[in-house]
Amino acid sequence: MDQQVVIEALVQSTRKRRILPKGPSSRLGDYAKQKGVDSIDSLRAWLATGEGLSSDLVRKITEFLPPLTLQSFGKYVPLAHLADGGMGSVWLSCGPDNKLVVVKTLKNNTPLVKEGSVGTEFMKRFERESKITQQLKHPNVVHCLDSGIAADGSMFMVLEYVDSGDLRDVVEARSGLSEALALAIMYQVVDGLAEAHRFKLVHRDIKPPNIFVAGDGTAKLADFGIARSTEEQRTMLTMQGAIVGSPLYMSPEQVLTDPTLDIRSDIYAMGAVLYFCLSAQAPYDGKLQEILHKHCTEAPPDVRKKRPSISDKTQKIINTCMAKDRKQRYADPLAMRAAIADALVGIGLKPGAKVDEDTVDEEVGPGAGAHTPKPSGLGDDKTIAANLNQAAAATNVTKGSPALDPEATMAVNLNNPDGLAPSTGVRAKMPTLTDGGFDEIKTLTASLLSEEVASGLKEAYAVAQGRAEPGTQATLNLKAGGGAVNLDATMAVDFAAEAAGPSLHDRIDGDIDTALAGEWIDLASPIAGDPGVVMLFARTKVIMGKLREAPVDICLRNYPLSVHKDACQRISRQHLTLKYDAINNQCEIEDLNAPNGTMLDGIVVPPSTSCPLSSEGENILVLSGTVSLWLRCFPRRGSRIAIEGIAEPAPKPACGADTTLGFDSVTITRPENRPEMAYALVLRRLTIGGPGSELVLAGARTRAAVEIATYAGRWIWRPTGPGKPWKPLTEGTDLDCGGKTLRAGAGNYAHF
Repeated sequence: MDQQVVIEALVQSTRKRRILPKGPSSRLGDYAKQKGVDSIDSLRAWLATGEGLSSDLVRKITEFLPPLTLQSFGKYVPLAHLADGGMGSVWLSCGPDNKLVVVKTLKNNTPLVKEGSVGTEFMKRFERESKITQQLKHPNVVHCLDSGIAADGSMFMVLEYVDSGDLRDVVEARSGLSEALALAIMYQVVDGLAEAHRFKLVHRDIKPPNIFVAGDGTAKLADFGIARSTEEQRTMLTMQGAIVGSPLYMSPEQVLTDPTLDIRSDIYAMGAVLYFCLSAQAPYDGKLQEILHKHCTEAPPDVRKKRPSISDKTQKIINTCMAKDRKQRYADPLAMRAAIADALVGIGLKPGAKVDEDTVDEEVGPGAGAHTPKPSGLGDDKTIAANLNQAAAATNVTKGSPALDPEATMAVNLNNPDGLAPSTGVRAKMPTLTDGGFDEIKTLTASLLSEEVASGLKEAYAVAQGRAEPGTQATLNLKAGGGAVNLDATMAVDFAAEAAGPSLHDRIDGDIDTALAGEWIDLASPIAGDPGVVMLFARTKVIMGKLREAPVDICLRNYPLSVHKDACQRISRQHLTLKYDAINNQCEIEDLNAPNGTMLDGIVVPPSTSCPLSSEGENILVLSGTVSLWLRCFPRRGSRIAIEGIAEPAPKPACGADTTLGFDSVTITRPENRPEMAYALVLRRLTIGGPGSELVLAGARTRAAVEIATYAGRWIWRPTGPGKPWKPLTEGTDLDCGGKTLRAGAGNYAHF
């Protein structure tokens, strides 16, 4: 087994299990390689020493390593445990070609007593999933590569490994997708569903965690574990009265256990998933019985109430998919895919057209910091098979129904695997936006995932169609999900044009000369006794330490100080620098030779050494084992702004919305001690407020948010939303930040 496979397994498993985001997990891999890790045994030995790692990180990694007693699955060697399911476990493994694969197992302690037992039902279900996924050879379906029986007698199947997160991860990381990106992903998933429909299969468990979005922009449908055939001669093995599927996304006929369920049930779920992509929330919330009742009786929700600029065509897709009467839905996936293609063209996905939307949520920003909370008591990653009485399902799915366990799973006999033969006829030619086909929509998705889509989409789309403009010298590498995606084409991107002058023109409502002008301002609660405060720095570098005076900008301590005074003495007077490196276009921290050390994501930062921060998720910083800070970096969104009538100062400030710095802001929060206090480097601009904002305030009750920036050396602000003018941020201005009022004033060490 190659060393690189072991290192990659370590990196990928820490990401998949959400122990570390992408950047820090890669840093962990590099560190492990430096320590000579080249096998699972050497990884165990290194972890046992704990050298350079926090004890918490060592514990979490050790927990997902395969136990010493676990044997290989045939020729596949387990490297890391990814998850447990109702039937077995999922392992990240190494194949004979030294490539990562996913091995899904069936528990070998399942009782196999007699025909019709729970054990035989699970085995049939497992065998069926293996057969289905081996026959579905489609770029938008996760492939089954192999299957077999391990030495201990347990069954297993081998699936391709998708090196990125599932759709839920993608949506939550951005607090909702742009309309274009949501449609581009769904276009691919629906095409994968069309292939399943060709085999006369109903998936029955379509939900965001069963859709994967790879780094190259490919979206894949996974987990056919509870799929069934719609062949007339199929064997009906599902227990009568059992609801099978995920309640947040299931059709009314699934709720009512209709035996005539067909592909239109999956189309309903696709509409519900599209709604989730746009709003970062499932269509219906509440307790389990309430959700099921709403699927049966309540009209499809209008996503435009959350995202006003979503097009009528996209809302119509949701309405059509989620129609209560299945006859009013799209007849098959091809019809839905055609509607998605039409909606994509309708929002301007054609050469030279503007794609990104100017919406309330987009003002709050892609890559926003907060995850939208799940409905109370229900996780959308749970597949349920709740055993209901069929009559009760039809009549008593109401708010007054008895409580059900949303995580309960029961053995369900599936249909005879012999019913998998594809229907006769030739698969229809895939309709495309142009003649580029699958590669085009994949490349388009990759570009839309990119943080640079606003400035590079026109050229990226031209490349996707082979029509890059002449005179180009640069190859665009777009970042998808935090990793570089090379579009394998050269494109005409005139970066000099933006450097020469702004492309957006804004207006200001008021006299900018009245705005606060210092590099440091505070937004503090005007309510006596409320410790809420946000400190904003219009600087490319701040120094952190225990001093409460210059040159330290952020005084680090835990509160109440009377309790933590001794521990805070461990922090150095000048402990750490946080800065933006314009040459390498990255945000980084540098330990200032602090005797008691610094840890970044559980890894020791060498003294007097700079470490880049990840742009994906939180960077967790622990100083002297005392103060814990969570940092998020937000890459630049949009071009420079230009406010008419305001002269450009000389010399030009280092920060501001009128600059072309590569990052908008870096937020610093304290969730473990005094979460009401936060800090931020405002390199260009920042949104502050409730869920969906880049800086989400502790205790925020609404989605209200404000955008704050500096311009010509002055602080300005505006409520988030399309077309809102900027206003001078004057001393004493009260801002509505997620239902919390904060008052602007000059920076003051007294707040520490």
